[in-house]
Amino acid sequence: MIRSRSNPQVRTIRRLRSAHGRRNADLLLLEGTHLATAAAEAGLTLRHLLVTADFRARHAELVDRVEHESGTRATSIDPERLREQADADAPQGIAAIVEPPRTWKTAQSTAPALDPGLHLYADSIQDPGNLGAMARSAEAAGAASLLLSPGTARPSHPRALRASAGSLLRIPLWTDVGVDQLPPDAHCLALTPCSPDPESPRSVPLFSSAGEPMPLSPTDSIILAVGSESRGLSAPLLTRADVLLSIPTDPAVESLNATVAASLALFELRRLLAAELA
Repeated sequence: MIRSRSNPQVRTIRRLRSAHGRRNADLLLLEGTHLATAAAEAGLTLRHLLVTADFRARHAELVDRVEHESGTRATSIDPERLREQADADAPQGIAAIVEPPRTWKTAQSTAPALDPGLHLYADSIQDPGNLGAMARSAEAAGAASLLLSPGTARPSHPRALRASAGSLLRIPLWTDVGVDQLPPDAHCLALTPCSPDPESPRSVPLFSSAGEPMPLSPTDSIILAVGSESRGLSAPLLTRADVLLSIPTDPAVESLNATVAASLALFELRRLLAAELA
């Protein structure tokens, strides 16, 4: 059983709790039953699987399944050591240190090639929880990929991973995608939680009885770009966008949470694309 604070695996967890440590280690810290199971089911490489004796006693079948699917034997860890190093407020008694999914790529050296379908572009979304929740909505809406601009929270952040409920481990993802790297032939629909200028000729309400915001085809690459509540959309993205989407709200509410706005738009666009196929 791991009891020492200087144990190599404990030190690795400690490093992965810091942004600097995550950049240098190129590993993910997954805390809790859901993420550990999702990692094994996704075929990720588990470097270490750590469980407390109490967790194994209460969830022996689950631990056996994760061990079998990942090919990694669980190591017992003192509950206090796991609690000290955990990022979650209430550690569940299981954690995994894994290699990032092979579907995670960076655009620092090459621009992403986007398949036909819907893609979500997070433009300077700095809250890791919002990023994780966006990934969850994107996967649920059938998005083909998640694109992250420079300055967006890192998908390796423990809070982003927890908020995604496993979606970040499954959805194809590109980091550090500059606006100039978005494919020029892709349709770009820009959505800000704060409504854009209604007088702009490119401004279209997302939900409109007049019809869809622009002609959409399931054979096209369609980028839904979402900005943060505080900063909105970046100037280069506003220039690149074909359409500025707005979500009508009560005047008393200045803006929507970025994740809520993204979710509404994702599922409305999914509906419109499905109607094209009908």
